[in-house]
Amino acid sequence: MRRGFTLLELLIVMTILGVLATVMMVVINPGTQLAKARDTQRKSDLFAILGTVWQYQSEHSGALPDTDGDPQTSNFPTEPTCIGTAFECFDLAGAGDPGETIVPVYMAEMPMDPRTGTQENTGYLIYVDENNRLVASASGEVEPSITYTR
Repeated sequence: MRRGFTLLELLIVMTILGVLATVMMVVINPGTQLAKARDTQRKSDLFAILGTVWQYQSEHSGALPDTDGDPQTSNFPTEPTCIGTAFECFDLAGAGDPGETIVPVYMAEMPMDPRTGTQENTGYLIYVDENNRLVASASGEVEPSITYTR
């Protein structure tokens, strides 16, 4: 009598392992997990941006950082506007009083969307709504829209 496994037993074990591996890949779904991680990064970035603008406001008697150079006026967006250095975007990194710009005084660098962000357009939007609340938003992958209001 020989000891060992038969070919049929080995094929059954390999089939079971294959089915388990397939089920685990469907359950874990690395693509969705990575998309959720990027959405979490977007949330963290938006929260940091709002916190930075709020800190600037609190240190400047409620004035929002702007880029017009006139302390009597403000060009901070009142409609959803992209953050970045492109012409159509608001340059939040360079906003603020001379010598007290958001970057590098309040933030080391401006956060960018982990998938599509550039310095020209970070992929994030910011504005002050009709109730004078700061609003920052981004397009998510799992969540269609990520918005924070402060």
